[in-house]
Amino acid sequence: MNNFDFADFIRMTFVNRLLFLVLLSPAALFGASQDSLILIDNFGNNPGNLKMFVYNESSDSSSNTALVIVLHGCGQTAKGVAALTGWNKLARLNHFMLIYPEQKFLNNPDLCFNWFNENDISKGKGECESIYQMVQYVFANYKIDRNRIFISGLSAGAAMSVALMSTHPELWKSGAVFAGTAYKLAGNPLAAPMVMHGKKNLSADILVKKVRDENPGFNGNYPLLIIYQGLKDALVNPVNAKYLIRQWTGIHSCDTIPDKIDSSFASVQGMTRMEFHDRNNKPVVIYYEVNNLRHKLMVKPGDEKNEGGQAGFWSADFNFHSTFQTALDFGIIEE
Repeated sequence: MNNFDFADFIRMTFVNRLLFLVLLSPAALFGASQDSLILIDNFGNNPGNLKMFVYNESSDSSSNTALVIVLHGCGQTAKGVAALTGWNKLARLNHFMLIYPEQKFLNNPDLCFNWFNENDISKGKGECESIYQMVQYVFANYKIDRNRIFISGLSAGAAMSVALMSTHPELWKSGAVFAGTAYKLAGNPLAAPMVMHGKKNLSADILVKKVRDENPGFNGNYPLLIIYQGLKDALVNPVNAKYLIRQWTGIHSCDTIPDKIDSSFASVQGMTRMEFHDRNNKPVVIYYEVNNLRHKLMVKPGDEKNEGGQAGFWSADFNFHSTFQTALDFGIIEE
């Protein structure tokens, strides 16, 4: 269990009650089976006390296998988020590997990753370090292309994905976050509701500094960040997407004015895709803004290669499989 006193635990439990409904999927409630998730018991000293599940149904045993880490939302499990997102189908058909970290009740009674606790999102500490150790375990035991490592998360998992991208920028090629927020915008459990409701704001300079302070000597390229945000999201205020854009365009030394805008992307009504480019005209932030989307994942159930995900209370059939689009943006599948 993470190191905090009883008073901290009570405060965190209060915050967790506010977060409990965040992306709680029917798959998590009913324990939907997601084929061949393998539990890895000993992947490191695991300071964050997380579970690790691997999905590796790829027939490709070469060293060119890509790796994607998928982080669930509050109340979910590894199996639940696998069913909701449809990542397993894409991995099986396109020969890449998946890691599903899973929260434990002892860490967080509502099974949220502790994105608001600095002891869990700082480099070398807590849950962030446990997830990093999972990746190192895969490197040591599977044939993986270390230039094709990606991360994706939902809500609390989105915020934790941003933490991993901030603490270990050299590791990731790209990351995709669904209803997330900027790194260390909260800073403590009591500030989490303020962040979720869009009531906490920091300047671009401070947001960028919070990332750079994790790796003061880092001179490499920070990963591409992909953001999805619904404008009708009542649980994670849409202003959080703006804070993420502010933080990551700052990290990449580019401005917050998009260089490319598609106002009807993939013919989805009300969805706009924006690209923010660096000095070499390379996309470094991609933002999907969806007018009519609440706190839900966009799915397109079906058997075709561009279909997948599970329709339910915390997902919406937009005739658009956001996981498929994420994998396209990652460059690990073909259209």
